[in-house]
Amino acid sequence: MTNHLWTVPRIRPNLLRSQVPTIMNAMFFKPLNAPALLIAVLLITSSDIHAESDSDVPGIELQTCELLVPGTPLSTVGECGWLEVAENPEEPDGRQIRVRVARIPARGRVAEPDPLIFFAGGPGQSATESWPIVAGALRKVNENRDILLVDQRGTGQSNPLKCPQIELDEALALDWDELGRSTQQCLDSLDGDPRYYTTTIAMHDIDAAREALGYETVNLYGGSYGTRAAQVYLRLYPERVRSVVLDGVVPQTLALGTEHAKKLDQAIYRVLAACDEDVLCGESFPDTTGKLIGLIRDLDQNPVDVTVQHPTTGEPFDLTFNREVLSTSLRFLTYSADTQAMLPLLIHEAATEQRFDRLASQMLIAATGLQQSISQGMEMSVMCSEDYPLYPPEPEPNEYLLGDIMEKAVGIQCGIWPRGPVPDNFHEPVGGDVPVLLLSGELDPVTPPEYADQVAVHFTSSRHLVAPGQGHIATTRGCMGKIVSEFVIEGSADDLETDCMSNLQPTPFFISLTGPTP
Repeated sequence: MTNHLWTVPRIRPNLLRSQVPTIMNAMFFKPLNAPALLIAVLLITSSDIHAESDSDVPGIELQTCELLVPGTPLSTVGECGWLEVAENPEEPDGRQIRVRVARIPARGRVAEPDPLIFFAGGPGQSATESWPIVAGALRKVNENRDILLVDQRGTGQSNPLKCPQIELDEALALDWDELGRSTQQCLDSLDGDPRYYTTTIAMHDIDAAREALGYETVNLYGGSYGTRAAQVYLRLYPERVRSVVLDGVVPQTLALGTEHAKKLDQAIYRVLAACDEDVLCGESFPDTTGKLIGLIRDLDQNPVDVTVQHPTTGEPFDLTFNREVLSTSLRFLTYSADTQAMLPLLIHEAATEQRFDRLASQMLIAATGLQQSISQGMEMSVMCSEDYPLYPPEPEPNEYLLGDIMEKAVGIQCGIWPRGPVPDNFHEPVGGDVPVLLLSGELDPVTPPEYADQVAVHFTSSRHLVAPGQGHIATTRGCMGKIVSEFVIEGSADDLETDCMSNLQPTPFFISLTGPTP
């Protein structure tokens, strides 16, 4: 990507950070309108916690705490404590780290013995900081079941591996070489050995928390990268698992990041095709597919200087809008059905009126949010150990919107980052007879429905539900939370009531910025 002096587009690491496959991030940054946000806050903060005082459990001292989503008003009350574990499992008497554990006690008088463990996404997001966002949708699960949250080592408050934050104006001036230098600086700044922050090692921590809290069996819920974590836990501890929910499914066979470009194009062009078929959208914004293709070509040749409002300071902010900024903007707009509805309008504006400011603002908001929510060091520990070994030696040229940005970025970072141990069977499919509910959004740009199909075939008691017209992460959409809750409560997908899914549909297209059409 470029600074203001270059004429050849080059890559900026703050955008690269948003491009590297932080799979789950959009789950936690979907736009909420004011009524929806208010309802979410009321649902979450009005919970009656049945534990009125601090409590002790074997190995973990729990105290009342508030779990907050950074940068939002969302929160919930729980009980928090610490589990001490060896950083290197092969050296149990060596360096110890503290893992953050939280429990949301069941609100009813009688609690079932098997809690729900929530696995956050990213990789690099915190379970304790992410749970309040889905708590409203899964409120019914919490009526008679505890919720167990463990910040995966390297995230949240579990010895976080967070890189020093780079100011946006500085990051925008960096190139590929600087990405390598900033990666090395991050590595040098960390308090921890990145080799021991992989998924498999972290799942042993989570089971240790389960044991310390006295639970014999558990239910698992994972979203996006969290579906990988849940599958790894299931492989390691099948006898402990009563049921599994996988939302935005990542197959174990997949190397994160290798198909992002392909799947993003797949989702974007399906949305634009739907606009063509919609009378009002098609008339207002004809041939948006052709306009996007032309826009990519034009920005490759002639990047445009744009001034937008800085997402945190509110001050004017200058940047060069090129293909990479366009791809970042469209990528995050495509995660949610609500923002997918804006794509034809924003593409039409950019292509016909040279209006790039709103797309640029989306990129800056996404980049800023990711810096706050993702532990980048943990993300690199996971990807460089588990995924990068499956990358081709050289990225193959392609015509996708993202091109080979991700492959190049991961290659530079993982050429520097230490790799940890990964089991030989890590990328083999996980299966069994445990009941599994798999969820997909029909228009998910990063974990499309075909991924869940690849996983479902390995389970003898599985059901895959595709949410019509939805994007990444389905649980929070319409009645999907009710369906998930019923599955967890019953421990079976055999008799799930799913008729309500017929009410799900794409958000009507925005014909103007006043909102979607009726």
